[in-house]
Formats: sequence, C-alpha cells, structure tokens
Amino acid sequence: MNTIDRLRIESAILRYDFWLEMRGVGGSRRRDLRRELRANLTEAGADVGTTAALFGIGSPKELAYAATDADPSRPRWSQGLMWAAGTLLVLLVWLAITSLNLVQAVEATGSTQAVDVSPFPWFGTTFTVQSSPGVLEASISPLWQLLAGPMLAFLLVAQPWRLLRRRRPAALTGAPTAGGGRA
Repeated sequence: MNTIDRLRIESAILRYDFWLEMRGVGGSRRRDLRRELRANLTEAGADVGTTAALFGIGSPKELAYAATDADPSRPRWSQGLMWAAGTLLVLLVWLAITSLNLVQAVEATGSTQAVDVSPFPWFGTTFTVQSSPGVLEASISPLWQLLAGPMLAFLLVAQPWRLLRRRRPAALTGAPTAGGGRA
C-alpha cells in the first residue's frame, strides 16, 4: 500500500471519528471503532484496492450513524466549542465593522473633541474616538460581549447539564435488584 492510499484511508478515518464525536460517542469507544475501521479498510484495500474499499464503506457520516446510537446523556463539548468559536468570529467582525463606521463618522464630522458612543447592540460598551489633524485615537471599553456571547453559545449547544441526568447504578439509587430486594 502506497503513501497516497494510506492518506486516503486516514482521511476517511478522521471524518468517521469526527462524526462519531458529533454523535456523542466516548473516547475509548471511538478509538475501538477507528481501529476496527482501519483494519477493515487495510484488509479490503489489499484485496480489492483502496478506492473500492473506500467506496464500499460509503459516507463516513452514514457509517458513524449506523455504528452507534446517539447518547442523550453526554454533553456535546466539540459542538459547543465550534459554535463558541463561530460566535466569537461573528462578534469580532461585527465589532470591527462598528468601530470602522464610528471612526469614519467622527472623521467626516471634522470634530476634534473626543466622541463617546454606545451603539446598538454593544450595550454597556463605550467607543471613544478622537480625531485631530494627523492623529486618530480610538478605544473600546469594556468588551464583556466578546466573552459572554461565545460562552452563552457554548453552554446552549454543549448542554453540560446533561451530566446531571446520567443514570446512576441501581446499587447507588436504592432501586430493587434482580432478586426482588433492595441493594
């Protein structure tokens, strides 16, 4: 098996692992499933070729969905991190656009005094711009939205409270055992 074939197999395994993570499969179970898929693809690649072996498994997403059941009691940490990063990126772009518009507005008015603005939706944040010939000063304070927005997105998507709903073993909850008595 050449290097290109190994890279194609590892790429399929990485996509498979990603979808397993999105399904909420734990780390050790994912490792076992990856190892099994790698062995199957390597063996099938030696028999029928890597291309046929990869076409044989179909979509890594569909394979991950077929191999597992979603675990509703497990938080979705990876999805939460992706949404938090996306929210931070949107807020940073929005902040840059707002700042540039305010600087342009102050420069267009020709004001030489400091201008304090609290624009929508940056509640509690003050943009201060001062423009004089040859000098432009701009500051923003405080930027709690850059932390609050991504944190809120992370909590809503990851749902860490799912850890509280996990089932406890029967011995800990006092539920009846197979013999009919209490543990």
